[in-house]
Amino acid sequence: MTRAHPTSGPSPARKRLATVIAVVGMALVGGQLARAWPRDVEVAYQADPQVRRMDVYIVRDGEAVVSARFNRAAGDASAFFHTVSLQPGEYRTHITVYGPDGRGIEHSRPLIVPADGVTRFDLRE
Repeated sequence: MTRAHPTSGPSPARKRLATVIAVVGMALVGGQLARAWPRDVEVAYQADPQVRRMDVYIVRDGEAVVSARFNRAAGDASAFFHTVSLQPGEYRTHITVYGPDGRGIEHSRPLIVPADGVTRFDLRE
């Protein structure tokens, strides 16, 4: 019968090394995930007072990832606001504003995520 030597098993130095490798690995994976994690982006669309409706499409790689329709009554505030959750990167915002006659005017603007504060699009004529 053999007896286990009292010092068998990983040495303290190896345990420390394994812990350091595990922590560094988790930090690297966590950093990658954090860069891809969606962020809340506040967007304000400044429009002329006569604008009654607005359609918004936020597009990435040719595909709409967010769409919204805004309606307002006469005399409401001159801006439309909303918060969207988007992964970091570059987007294109396609906006159509409709006046009282129902005709639409199209706008296209870049949107970079993450963005600090409110992203504002001035659509006033």
